[in-house]
Amino acid sequence: MAEKKNVYLFFGEDTYSANQKVKFWRNAFEQKHGGDMNIAILEGKKLTSSILESDIQSTPFLAEKRLIIVEDFLSRGIKDEQKKVVDVLEKNLPDFCVIVFIENQLPDKRSSLYKKLNKVGHVEEFKLLMGIQLTNWIQKTAIKNELALSPNLADYLGRVAGSDLWNLSNEINKLKTYSQTNQITKEVIDNLVHPNLSTSIFKFTDFLAHKNVKGAINTMDILMESGEEIVKIIFMIVRHFRILIQVKDLMSRNNQKPEIISKLKQHPFAITQMMQQSPNFSSEKLREIYKSLLQIDIDMKNGKIKILTDDKKELLLATHQFIINVCK
Repeated sequence: MAEKKNVYLFFGEDTYSANQKVKFWRNAFEQKHGGDMNIAILEGKKLTSSILESDIQSTPFLAEKRLIIVEDFLSRGIKDEQKKVVDVLEKNLPDFCVIVFIENQLPDKRSSLYKKLNKVGHVEEFKLLMGIQLTNWIQKTAIKNELALSPNLADYLGRVAGSDLWNLSNEINKLKTYSQTNQITKEVIDNLVHPNLSTSIFKFTDFLAHKNVKGAINTMDILMESGEEIVKIIFMIVRHFRILIQVKDLMSRNNQKPEIISKLKQHPFAITQMMQQSPNFSSEKLREIYKSLLQIDIDMKNGKIKILTDDKKELLLATHQFIINVCK
């Protein structure tokens, strides 16, 4: 079947960029074709093939084109309806109709609908930005917001806030709104930006590796002051060390990064960071840390560490003691 120039699928881990592209298309369409009268937005969870086909065949009103945006149909739509939509796409779609499928979750690439879209349409996957790409995006976004941000500080902001562009966009808006100057400094970032939990856990682990008690405790306290629940923080620390143990074990067996990523099914950026952290801990030290964390979990569950809704001092004390013991 020939390629259809008017069928598109946008998806990927970077949902921000995928949604921004759809937003850009929608705005451009409104300007060119006279407002939103010829734009249909369909919710994928409730969509049926008959509704979609009806919209496809509806002629534009006082315009040349009609835009149909289908949200989360591949990831949340009814399976039987997805199969029927494949048949709809097999038919001759009118030239005046542009169909855009946008997914906020990763679709099943094995599904018949994905395969059909990949065969006859334009499929674009938006992967998470990392490294210099992320730094460049932060700088460009800062410039759009009339903020001056050096490459080093853009990289620092990415490490503090994480790589989620939704969150980064909000944090840059916050810097614009509350900063006293458009010249952003490290102090301004530290004062205004909410630290990302996953990023902070890597930072926390580095402090443990270098036996920096003050740095580890400060990272924990900053996370709590920013509103993160201490139970969730501990859960993330346990998860981090569990994966780190697996990474170190696979590295000791001469597994390379692509193999480790495939076996552990974790994001490449996270695996890269853990591979860099791995030499800082012996296997024995990692087992000791993990055992101590599990003991905290057991003590929480059996009531030895009391946790009240408005009082988690005992858990915080146990966590601080854990940090001190690890850094001895």
